[in-house]
Amino acid sequence: MITQHHVGLLRITGLLLICLLLTACGSDNVAELSTDLPDASLATPYPGCSIVSVSPAVSLPSISGNGLRRALMRHEADCYPDVSEPPDWLVPYRIAFEQEFTESRQVPGNVDVWMGGETRFADDPEAPTEQVDASTDGAGRNCALFMEQFESTAISCMASIDTDASERAKVMLEGFRRQSAFKINVRGENHLNALLLGRDAMCLERWRLTQRQFDSRFESCLVK
Repeated sequence: MITQHHVGLLRITGLLLICLLLTACGSDNVAELSTDLPDASLATPYPGCSIVSVSPAVSLPSISGNGLRRALMRHEADCYPDVSEPPDWLVPYRIAFEQEFTESRQVPGNVDVWMGGETRFADDPEAPTEQVDASTDGAGRNCALFMEQFESTAISCMASIDTDASERAKVMLEGFRRQSAFKINVRGENHLNALLLGRDAMCLERWRLTQRQFDSRFESCLVK
């Protein structure tokens, strides 16, 4: 005979089963939502950079008023100075970047897609701010390599052709170094590498144009 006590137990058991099913369903929904974020294929490399690793995207608070979802994805890349005629001796910088994505409704089709924003250098707000000398630690590695080659090979080569021209080239090089006698504020290694990348690009472009102004008889002396 089924007593009132048995009915109560059956009701409790049923409620427990329903709760377990709802919990399971809720977990599945969370998993689906957590994976419904921009994937690595959407990461956009910064000019002159090749992506080497991508971190999983994380959700950001939606923009107030429109309810569109947002996400942030970080990646690391090997970056070379973005110059018009890159030499083959350049050395790369390993730099961290971040990119923000916003959900967008595409018409026709009413399909939601992720639209990527600008790729920017990842900032570390907790890193201490330090000053570096623009002529030493703040000098781009590739710019330093160029100046070493220019001083050790190009100027001596030019001297074998025209000593006056080689002296003028030496004065130009020293003048460029004096222009770098200032301090730069940096916040963390990633910020420093980003600055060095930019300084490299400016330095190499400037000297590429400067070398073009030399007489054609010095063509074999120039740093390629």
